[in-house]
Order: sequence, then C-alpha cells, then structure tokens
Amino acid sequence: MMLYWFFNLPPVLSFLLITGFFPSFGLLGLYISRKTFHTKYAYGQDRNDQVSFFMSALGIFYGITLGLVAVGTWENFESIEEKVSLEAATVGALYRDVDALPEPTRTQLQTALKDYTNEVIQKDWPLQQKGETPKGTFNHLSPMQKNLYSFKPANATEEILMAEIVGKFNELVMLRRMRMMSIGNSLPPTIWLVCVTGALMCISFFWFLIMESFKVQMLLTGMCAFFIGTMIFLIVMMDNPYTGEIAISPKSFELVQHELME
Repeated sequence: MMLYWFFNLPPVLSFLLITGFFPSFGLLGLYISRKTFHTKYAYGQDRNDQVSFFMSALGIFYGITLGLVAVGTWENFESIEEKVSLEAATVGALYRDVDALPEPTRTQLQTALKDYTNEVIQKDWPLQQKGETPKGTFNHLSPMQKNLYSFKPANATEEILMAEIVGKFNELVMLRRMRMMSIGNSLPPTIWLVCVTGALMCISFFWFLIMESFKVQMLLTGMCAFFIGTMIFLIVMMDNPYTGEIAISPKSFELVQHELME
C-alpha cells in the first residue's frame, strides 16, 4: 500500500521517523534483554563468538539483499527519469519539424503541442504525485493524429517530412503511455516485508551479545541500527519516482515550454 501522505512530510521529518525507529527498536530490545535473560544465563566469550558467527552469516545475506534492492530502485528511478526527458525532447523536436509544414496545419499542430506541454506541467504532474493516472493529455493527441493523417503532401519533400513527423508523433504516444504505466511503479509489499523483517532480525542479534560496558554496547547498537535506517530511508525516497523530495520533476517539460513560447 502506497502511503502518499508520508511523502508530503518534510524530508527532515521523514528521515527522523525512519532512522529513529530502528535505533529505538534496537536500544529498547537491548535494555529489556539486559534486564531479563542476561541476568539468568552466564554469557562468556565463547557465547559471544557463537552469536557473532550467526550474526555475520545473516548480515551478509541481508546486506546483499538490501544492496540489490537499493540498486534496483535507483535504476528504476533513473530509467523513468530518462523516459520523461525523452518525451519532453520529442515534443520539442516535433514542434520544430511541424514548423516546416504549410498553414493551417502548422498552426494547428503547434498549438496542440503547446497545449499538450501545458497539460503535462499543470495537470498531469499534480495527479502523478498523488499516484493517479492523468488522462487529459490524450485529448490533445487525438486531434494531432487526425490532422497528421488528413494532411496531403504536395511534393516529395513534404512526403519525407511527414514520414519523419509521423514517426516522432508515434514515439511521443509511446513515451506518454510508458509514463502513465510508470505511475505507482513501486516495490511490491513482499520485498518490503523482507527488507524490514531482515533489518529487525539483524538488529536483534545485538541483544544476545554481552559487553563489559553497557553504554558502549548501546552506542554500537544504535549506530548500526541508524545505518540500516538510512538505507531503508534511501529506498523509500526513490521507491515512488514522482513523489517526495527527490522525485522526478517536470523540469524538462518546463524547458521545452519555454522554447515553444519563444
């Protein structure tokens, strides 16, 4: 379940909530363990060695899993951002190609492209940030398609130009459709269950270790839990590409919009 309200929180607050949860879990469990089963069982260096062995084995598998999830989330984020930039660039290139067509087709197509760009910035993006799929931009593509297919080239030059324009238009339609499909494209709940459960299990291993200085053990437990929390925070922030502090912005479309207005 995507909690979009969480991404509307200030980034500092989101960071504190996530990175504060895991150290709190670790320190609370460590305190309880010290007051309960640590007082009933004698722990020596051999017991610490046994716990460290299992802790290392679990840490390796969990570290690899968490790293792969983080890399996969980042690659997905970059892939979607690249497609958004390519869609904006296609709009700009299509606008320049249409400029060579005769009137009134030229003005009709260029106006439709301007309206399409404005629709993406002003209406599509706010809906995408909420996880909703916008549909308004399709209303600008349908008239463009009718104008393109109804245009009759007068010479060979216009035939070549029309072939190029139609190709770019089809590419624009495809890129828009891919952007629609990427909305809400996040990690499945199963992977989140593995990440969070693995984090809690790794932190809980610190409860079975015994150190002469309880304060030092609390410090080390808190530091490791905090680092795990930062990794979880990084994945959360990149998991939904259109929402959050580091979300994909309509900057590329805004640049194209500026060019179209010149």
